[in-house]
Amino acid sequence: MATASRRTTRATSKNGASTNGKSKTTKTSAKVTPEKLASTLIAAAQKKFGVKLDTREQRIAKKVGYATRERLGKNLLGLAKDDFSWDTWNKIFAKIFGEPTDLKYPPEIVAGAMAIIYHDVPTEPKAAVQALIDYNDRSLEERNRREREERENDDLNDIEELLDEDNELDEEEDLDFVDEDEDEDLEDFDDDELDDFDED
Repeated sequence: MATASRRTTRATSKNGASTNGKSKTTKTSAKVTPEKLASTLIAAAQKKFGVKLDTREQRIAKKVGYATRERLGKNLLGLAKDDFSWDTWNKIFAKIFGEPTDLKYPPEIVAGAMAIIYHDVPTEPKAAVQALIDYNDRSLEERNRREREERENDDLNDIEELLDEDNELDEEEDLDFVDEDEDEDLEDFDDDELDDFDED
């Protein structure tokens, strides 16, 4: 009986719980906060791969920045037509809002300004931010779809060009082709037979 109880105790200990039923992992996980874990991950990615991971707030701000610049720009393009320049608009946007990757104001303020201009951007700050994030995601998806289609079209064009080149080579080979039987027929003639033709 004593042996069985010892086995049970050991098995319990191996599974990470102490003999009184409390988990050992609770003590270590209490020392780690999500913020500390995230900053450790960001630092490791930077050090080992040279990659800068954005935080949630940074990602949201970028999406709001890009969505705002693009939506206003497309709107102005439709209204101003020939007088519109993306370069000029990007400079104006940067003066007013900052760069999309480095906004001068919090995303909620920028989204609030958009809510004043556009009826489909909610006036509630969080909802306005989410509307711009959704706009940015749709726009990115559309750009990626167009790029995929362009790549596929380029691939098809490359294939068609290769097929055309093959056809041209086949045609050249047909032109160069000489009927060997005709040559043999000429060679079969003796000089005397050729003389007979001359006499006629």
